[in-house]
Amino acid sequence: MLKKIIIKQKKVWILLGLVLLLSSCALASKPNMDEQAEDGKYHYRNKELGFNLTLPEEFIYYQFQRKTTSDFTDLEFFVPTSDLDYPQEVPGYAKPVVVRVFKKNFWSEMQEENKKLWQVMEEKKDKVYAIQFWLRIPKDWTEKWTNDLEQKVIQGFEIN
Repeated sequence: MLKKIIIKQKKVWILLGLVLLLSSCALASKPNMDEQAEDGKYHYRNKELGFNLTLPEEFIYYQFQRKTTSDFTDLEFFVPTSDLDYPQEVPGYAKPVVVRVFKKNFWSEMQEENKKLWQVMEEKKDKVYAIQFWLRIPKDWTEKWTNDLEQKVIQGFEIN
């Protein structure tokens, strides 16, 4: 009887060990969005709005904030800057990228001149996904920010 209990306990411990091992593997496969992943990039995921954005390694220490209206939601991405002449919405940070998720009906009613401010990435169901880059680059980013870097951000955009 005691031998059967010991065998059952061993099976429980083995099963528990396998569950912990598998769950830690599953967690390890999802990169943390504020930590640089093994590929050197930062992976931002937004399940609610239905998109992912892979940011290049130059976005180290990036921050983001969300602003929501009845017609669209903005996700604003910020990078550190030491340029004190740059208008800083967030102290010590500049805003190179804004992803805006428009409600499709609002987008279709917008004036063309306002649409030109946005680069449409994709349309899906009732949403229009658009991106906008900074118009003025801080002094400490003028050599870092290139067309290639902008293209990396564009290529890193993906709808879920």
